[in-house]
Amino acid sequence: MKFGLFFLNFINSTIVQEQSIARMQEITEYVDKLNFEQILVYENHFSGNGIVGAPLTVSGFLLGLTEKIKIGSLNHVITTHHPVRIAEEACLLDQLSEGRFILGLSDCEKKDEMHFFNRPDKYQQQLFEQCYEIINDALTTGYCNPDNDFYSFPKISVNPHAYTQGGPRRYVTATSHYVVEWAAQKGIPLIFKWDDSNDVRHEYEERYKIIADKQGIDLSAIDHQLMILVNFNEDSQKAKEETRAFISNYVSEMHPDENLEKKLEEIITENAVGDYMECITAAKLAIEKCGAKSVLLSFEPMNDLMSQKNTIDIVNDNIRKYHM
Repeated sequence: MKFGLFFLNFINSTIVQEQSIARMQEITEYVDKLNFEQILVYENHFSGNGIVGAPLTVSGFLLGLTEKIKIGSLNHVITTHHPVRIAEEACLLDQLSEGRFILGLSDCEKKDEMHFFNRPDKYQQQLFEQCYEIINDALTTGYCNPDNDFYSFPKISVNPHAYTQGGPRRYVTATSHYVVEWAAQKGIPLIFKWDDSNDVRHEYEERYKIIADKQGIDLSAIDHQLMILVNFNEDSQKAKEETRAFISNYVSEMHPDENLEKKLEEIITENAVGDYMECITAAKLAIEKCGAKSVLLSFEPMNDLMSQKNTIDIVNDNIRKYHM
């Protein structure tokens, strides 16, 4: 089992954007000296539920602050960006970091973003697939020459070519059954979302296995990742109240058709929130449900920065004792 971090960079009544960015920088430099494998940054637009609209830009900055840890995007939304620009930036970061960059990709989850960026939501699935094909060609070969309904241009060299053979490691966020099935056909590992239930993640993982197996893909080589929120406090109620406040606006935006209180309770119960045993029990169950080989942790629900670092130290000690 490998462990990393992810940053959501939410802002609300208790944390402003300058504080969120400063904490991300400080925690990144802190964990670079520990036993964590990677850090991934969440992309969001037009709301306080994530203030990073350009995760590759942030990745470049954080890579420059660090020496050993891998850093990248958690969910770079390829359907609302030009695929050649994504490939150029990804290869450049791969070169500059000498292979420490990770490209986490996602389909667009918000119709209003598709409209704002003037993308045809009627053909969203096809656009997503074609964007990935262009990016993948550029990362693996250094060139691309698409001829489809969305992009058509002569063969070009995407410079610089990738530092890592085959391009930087790629993941796709499990945003829907369609994306999971598409990823399984190609053998692209998933990143399971922290706000999906254990049952949904289990369903995604089972569906992935069935399809990937039919494609003859070696499932032992697939390293799915699981996002888990962390708020450890022996005062369990305080941890749950803090987490509820941290995620409420996001849940309202992203799950408008679900009962808010029920969804909040589900997320808090199925993430590592509460006292030590509650955190360990919830994390173990979540991992078992989706079969992830790597865990991405966000300590942001904890208001106090020193408490975040103390909890990171506890996790780091457990990594050293049991996973190295």
